[in-house]
Amino acid sequence: MADLNGDNSAQDVTINDPSTGISANVITEAGINKLQVKATSVPQPLGNLVFLHAENNGSNDMAVNGSSTPVDFIVPANANFDIVCESLAFESFASGIKIDKFLSLNSALSTGLIIEVKSEDTIFQFLPITDTQEFDSHFAYGPGRSFDLLFASGNDSMVARFGPSTPFIIKQQGTYSNDDYIKVTVADNLSQISSLQFLIFGALNI
Repeated sequence: MADLNGDNSAQDVTINDPSTGISANVITEAGINKLQVKATSVPQPLGNLVFLHAENNGSNDMAVNGSSTPVDFIVPANANFDIVCESLAFESFASGIKIDKFLSLNSALSTGLIIEVKSEDTIFQFLPITDTQEFDSHFAYGPGRSFDLLFASGNDSMVARFGPSTPFIIKQQGTYSNDDYIKVTVADNLSQISSLQFLIFGALNI
C-alpha cells in the first residue's frame, strides 16, 4: 500500500489491479492527507484480448453424438498467463429451432449440456441445459447477459451469453495441482444439429 507522507502527499498515486481491470486513485487535498478512492476501468490493450473456443481434439463443433460416450469440450488454462474471462457464449445454427425442444431436435435432451468452470481452484456448475429455453433460464445470467433467437428461411440462429458483473479468472497452468478450465460436456446425440459452439471472451493478464 502507498505511504502518503511528506514528499508523497503532493502527488496522486494510482493503484492498478490487472486481475480485475480496476484502477484506484489515492489523492490529497489542501496539504491534508486523505484517501478518496475512485474506481475506474483500466483499458485493455487489444493485443491482450482473446476469443477462445471450447474444443475436443482440435474441433469446436459440438454437434456430436455423446449418448454412449460423453464428449468433453474444454477451454484449458493458458501456459503462461491468467485468462480474465468477461463472458461465455453458446452459438448455434439449426433449421427449425423450437423453444421447448433442444434447438432443432424433436425432443428435449435426456442429460443436457453440462457446463463446468474451475476458476482459482474452485469448481462451479451451471444447471443442465436440456431445451432451447434453458439457454436463457439456466445460462444467460448477469448484467452482460443476452439471449437472441433469429428465425430465417434457411438455418435459424441462437446466441446465449453469460456476462457476470465481475470477470472471473482461469489461472495459468501449474498454479494448482489440477489446472483451472472451462468444460462443456455433451452426453446426448446432437449430430442432427447444423452447428453448436461455445466460446469465451476475455483478456490475457500479461
